[in-house]
Amino acid sequence: MYSLFRTILFAHIAVAFFGLAAFWVPIFARKGERVHVRAGKAFLYAAYFVGVTAFMIATLSILSPFGTHPEALPSDPADIAAAVTEIRMLEAFLAYLAIITVASVHHGVRSMQTRRDPALLKTPFHTFICAAAMLAGIAMLVMGVTTEHSIRWVFVALSPIGILIGQNALRYARRPKATPMAHWYEHIGAMIGGGIAFHTAFAVFGIQRFVEYSLEGFIGILPWITPGIIGTIATVVWQRHYRRKFGETGDAKRA
Repeated sequence: MYSLFRTILFAHIAVAFFGLAAFWVPIFARKGERVHVRAGKAFLYAAYFVGVTAFMIATLSILSPFGTHPEALPSDPADIAAAVTEIRMLEAFLAYLAIITVASVHHGVRSMQTRRDPALLKTPFHTFICAAAMLAGIAMLVMGVTTEHSIRWVFVALSPIGILIGQNALRYARRPKATPMAHWYEHIGAMIGGGIAFHTAFAVFGIQRFVEYSLEGFIGILPWITPGIIGTIATVVWQRHYRRKFGETGDAKRA
């Protein structure tokens, strides 16, 4: 079990670093040109791989908390139950990030590929992954409300992300475009949404695999919420910029 877990984890981390780099290239590259498109596809494939391996990592850890995290086994038997709960909660959050990463990036790329006819988005996989993002968001909300862990309110606060990602993507695929350039705003929001999930996973799980640190109190939740705050602001600012550029500021808007 541990050897399998470590192998998947190593591959996951390696591709995740590649995905982080691939995410930033389209941000600065000229939009629509070869570098932008190729880096976007690289980010999509990295998101698929990272999403699948993150889900595998989370599943193995939930099924065997100390088989995958032997260093977390407490010396005091009285603390075992609490340690198991914490591992499973964190891994459930990792699975949540995996699902919304794949859903968001897949939708972001496909919204551009189907820009002339958004109805083409209505494939079984698109519907499945968007519905999964909504259900995962609801599961996060329930876990946050029902658990007594100190970080539970972070789960509650971040649960709407999956619900909104899935809901908005399904709605976009099932109604006429609100504006001629609606696909572009959809693309921006979805790709940044995938970036938020990538960077949240890196901040919460990735950094601590290389640098040991402990943040207490309010500062302790910053790695969990900072990518979401920055990404949301960036989405709003960027979409407004392009609405002005395309002369669509008076039309119906999509967040």
